[in-house]
Amino acid sequence: MAIELVVVTPEGEALSESVEQVVLPGEAGEFGVLESHERFLTPLSLGPMQIIRSSGSEWAAITSGFAEVDGERCVVLVDSCALANKIDKSATEAVKAQANTELSALADDDENAGERTRLAGVIARAELELEVASR
Repeated sequence: MAIELVVVTPEGEALSESVEQVVLPGEAGEFGVLESHERFLTPLSLGPMQIIRSSGSEWAAITSGFAEVDGERCVVLVDSCALANKIDKSATEAVKAQANTELSALADDDENAGERTRLAGVIARAELELEVASR
């Protein structure tokens, strides 16, 4: 029994394969999708995605987006998807450190609110990628 998992980012298809199960970070918590799952559309949160194959599991870091599920396919639409084995820990640590430095230098006022939010997002994504790369 398998379900077709398709992960799409603005750059194109990041992943397309048959899997036993996928566990996604929904806004209301994690949920698993198996073959013959009931049809639904749901928002996703920044978080780890577990891809379960008959040969074992793999992890990926995904940003917020949406998942469309029917009995045969699970289509995941996100801004980015980083497979654990493709994450460069050194580069991700550098991105996180740079964002932390820039965030500390910004005044905590309304004028910088948008940039503070953007940098907090960069830091959250880097932390997630580092956590997923360590699994």
